[in-house]
Amino acid sequence: MTYNIHLPENEEIMPVKRSYYFRAGFKGETIVFDDNMRQIVNSVYIQGLELSHARVYYNILPIEQVPEEVIPDIFEGARKMVIFVSTLGSRIDLQITDYLSGKMVLHAALLDAWGSEAVEALNKSFDSKLRIQYGEGTRRFSPGYGNVNIRENHSILELLEIEEVRANSETGILQPRKSTVCMLGFFEQ
Repeated sequence: MTYNIHLPENEEIMPVKRSYYFRAGFKGETIVFDDNMRQIVNSVYIQGLELSHARVYYNILPIEQVPEEVIPDIFEGARKMVIFVSTLGSRIDLQITDYLSGKMVLHAALLDAWGSEAVEALNKSFDSKLRIQYGEGTRRFSPGYGNVNIRENHSILELLEIEEVRANSETGILQPRKSTVCMLGFFEQ
């Protein structure tokens, strides 16, 4: 099966700074950084953008062409389904590993937080584009919730024949780590 590729602009993967801070563990109404911490936090944010090799692989399928075990219960009545796989690429994973091996735990935690928020920003952006084109549809869904087991990530990637993102067949965990599998159901033809 073939897939389409969406190459996002940087704006589509830029997380809201407040979300980035929160994910990194900085909590509270007002977050105050000293100059050194502000410099680190901002430099890791920029580094995340530089390291990202963001892609969205997707296909729009008639619901009857999708294996039953990967169709969420909430998609009942949907006529077509969009399956998309978003990724920031492997360079962020490698940099996090390098930071950890150099005992730069703060930098690793910040880049990890940035990547998690960036892939979610990408998902929201692509979700919006799909809704503009196809209408409201169902909520965005990922394996691991509801009736779709997280191990189905493996079969979904095989279905779309995506090679850049892989899933462990026993756990469903994705590589690169800053990747997601998402689905949307649409009721109109």
